[in-house]
Amino acid sequence: MDFKTMLQLPVLDTNEVLAIVQEIADIERKEERPRMPKVAISTHSDTASGFFVNYDAEKKVVLLCDIYDRDAQFQYIEVRSISSISLSNINKHTYLLSDGNIPFTPDADDIPTVLQLKKDIKNLELETKDALEKEMSIGYVHDGTPEDLDKFYASKVVPLLKETLSIIATDHLAKAAFTEAFSTINFCLGSENSLKRDKEVVTITIDTSKGLKSFFKAKQLQDQIEKFL
Repeated sequence: MDFKTMLQLPVLDTNEVLAIVQEIADIERKEERPRMPKVAISTHSDTASGFFVNYDAEKKVVLLCDIYDRDAQFQYIEVRSISSISLSNINKHTYLLSDGNIPFTPDADDIPTVLQLKKDIKNLELETKDALEKEMSIGYVHDGTPEDLDKFYASKVVPLLKETLSIIATDHLAKAAFTEAFSTINFCLGSENSLKRDKEVVTITIDTSKGLKSFFKAKQLQDQIEKFL
């Protein structure tokens, strides 16, 4: 991030910051090599630092951890006592702190080729067949050749569909109703989260207006799908 871009960041209160850091942590913990946010917290009487692990909004507690010589260290901090928060190791997620004002730019290494995207979707079809015990066609609908950012977002839809369909597959009634209702799942990128059904085809539109932040969550997508069953 350059200095001019950094100047677009809004002022956030500590509760907003913690919610965003939790979102970043949830994204990273799904990666093969997670880069968890580094956090330094000042309280009214002390300071604490470490890798952010979790924030429980109901308990009002933040969990930080670190490892020294394979010895884990954990810190539990009451949110009510926090006076300031410093963040680092979140460069690729800084756009989340801007609530859409700063555009998201994925790392070049995170952008799949069209061929890789097709392979990932094919693998998802095979995994879905095993889970649902029915062949299901899955397609990414787009005009022309997708831009790099669209390919990145499409690659993140694949695990979202996998998680959602896995949840459905574990519920006997939902699984039976879903496999009876649908034979094709299409997805596309847009400016709102929505679903449309045409006979045995369900088309899922994924909102990318605020990057990954505006994506369906798996439970939300499951609930929307089950409205058609």
